[in-house]
Amino acid sequence: MLVGAVASLLGDRTQVGVFSCDARRGLGLRVCNGTTTVRPDASPWPEILVDAVNNSGMVLRSDAGQHCGALRLESSELCDEDLILAFGSDIPVANDRFAGVEMLARIFGNQIRMLDYSELDSLTRLLNRKTFDETFDRLLTSASAPGCECLPCSERRHGEENDSPAWLCVVDIDHFKRINDSFGHLFGDEVLLRMGELMRRTFRDGDRLFRFGGEEFVVILNADNEQLAAAGFERLRRTVEEHEFPQVGQVTCSIGFTAVSAFDVPTDALGRADEALYYAKEHGRNRVCGYESLLAEGAIVRAEPETVRVADDLDIDALFG
Repeated sequence: MLVGAVASLLGDRTQVGVFSCDARRGLGLRVCNGTTTVRPDASPWPEILVDAVNNSGMVLRSDAGQHCGALRLESSELCDEDLILAFGSDIPVANDRFAGVEMLARIFGNQIRMLDYSELDSLTRLLNRKTFDETFDRLLTSASAPGCECLPCSERRHGEENDSPAWLCVVDIDHFKRINDSFGHLFGDEVLLRMGELMRRTFRDGDRLFRFGGEEFVVILNADNEQLAAAGFERLRRTVEEHEFPQVGQVTCSIGFTAVSAFDVPTDALGRADEALYYAKEHGRNRVCGYESLLAEGAIVRAEPETVRVADDLDIDALFG
């Protein structure tokens, strides 16, 4: 919509595109208004696009009969790349049109912030429960569509880098109620903030990280087998255990995980991961348990279809003293 609006504003002879730019993949054309000469490998675009990333305002150039401009857009918090709006024309663009382009870019930024507000947890800035429920199917199927431009950038990265099975884990901070009661909710919130940061540092860009509310978090990642998935979740458990939390000191977490199939619904996958989490809580906390392994060992019994998932606001630690 932004590209179309800018093209209408600047005239039929103007080529308009949006580029992505990050340190790992470099420059790439995300979307354009048809066949375009606005390319990241064609002069003078590489220099203009890099200048736009490093400047807060519009960058304008004229080169070989082309009148070019670029402007950095506001990016979603879910993206680790810069977005640049670029346009080029073989005739000069009237100066009064540039203000219109900047206005459209600001409107675009406002829309991005609104989307982030609806999709992110306000405290940790991880994805929220609402986003999980609404996009569960896309989180699993995006891996089958690498490079698909219709997907949000964070989901496309997930698909580009991973085509192995998906695994879902539920992470619960051990004795979190005790932390709030002993140190107060301010330090409890600090623990949640640090937990979100540790999760971001532990997992890859394409892994999906959620806060479900309270002290419960969810991760969806891709791994070739259960051992590799368990190793990733164990890395988070160990990172949390070794981190010094302000005032509180040591904090631990328990993790239950399960394989996710293309036919799963959110409640089924969460129910299996929860069952593995409960087992971890019952057997000492501060450990990682996989549903499929527990089932194979006979440590748990497969739940009946009518089993209802435990309410989200239940204090899991209270069940086990």
